[in-house]
Amino acid sequence: MKRIAFLSSLTPFGKLLLLFGIVLLFAIVSALGGLIAGILLFNASFAELASYISNPVTAKAVSFIKYYQLVNQIGIFILPVILFSFLVSNNSGAYLAIDKIPKLISILVGGLIIYSILPFNNYLDELNRQLSLPDFLSGVEKWMSDKELQAKKLTEVFLQTTTIGGLLINIIIVALVPAIGEELLFRGVLLKLFNQMAKNIHVAVLISAIIFSAIHLQFYGFLPRLILGMVLGYLFVFTGNIWVPIFAHFLNNASSAIVYYLHHNGHIKVAMEDFGSSSNTVYIIGSLLITLWLMSIIYQKEGADRFNISD
Repeated sequence: MKRIAFLSSLTPFGKLLLLFGIVLLFAIVSALGGLIAGILLFNASFAELASYISNPVTAKAVSFIKYYQLVNQIGIFILPVILFSFLVSNNSGAYLAIDKIPKLISILVGGLIIYSILPFNNYLDELNRQLSLPDFLSGVEKWMSDKELQAKKLTEVFLQTTTIGGLLINIIIVALVPAIGEELLFRGVLLKLFNQMAKNIHVAVLISAIIFSAIHLQFYGFLPRLILGMVLGYLFVFTGNIWVPIFAHFLNNASSAIVYYLHHNGHIKVAMEDFGSSSNTVYIIGSLLITLWLMSIIYQKEGADRFNISD
């Protein structure tokens, strides 16, 4: 007997509101549930857990931060999408485009794109950091700067490890789970809903990429993350398979974690933030052109009819 999707008749805007409500509900539940479970798992009071989040200086605090990050990633990105797809479609696998094996050529080329775009994206990162707000918004700019420093500090504390086991745990938390969850939400659902609302796949890719970049709350990295979001969006549009952007997203995050590990432990000289950077204009322009060429390969191999993402 075929399963009935009780809310499949909602309009695209109605589905967007439903998704927002589900994400908000799960975000609250995962945040509170994670803290309650953390009190038991880490034998700490609520006040101690709060101090771990604000100032993770001990090994116990870092362990809690990693645990809490994992809980919230699953609660905010993965579980809401699963429930949403169950409510609006009688075939969740097809709705989320996870029911088919991706073509090997798309996986390989998608992986190459993550590295080919690095010089161009790092150039955008430098431009982004040079942007300044008008004087009357100096308070906002200071808040943005403080948030950026806080995020950088947390990232460094999070990624510091001297063991392969620690590196593998970091890759799971900062690469594997975010790649699956964020791609399911931003490309698997939001891009599709925006396409149905705007009737324009390019607008849908752009809006979903803007939200993807903004939600990270790292304002001085907004432009490069926006471009990454658009690349991931078009990988999904061209292939019609969510596993391709998931793999590319995973490779991007895992590479950062690995480079940080190697640099932190003295195995390489290049720092994570400098990986793939170049001041050579030819390399920067070439980076963009090669990326566009690689994207065109996937487009040609997968077929030009992929601009119609299924409902």
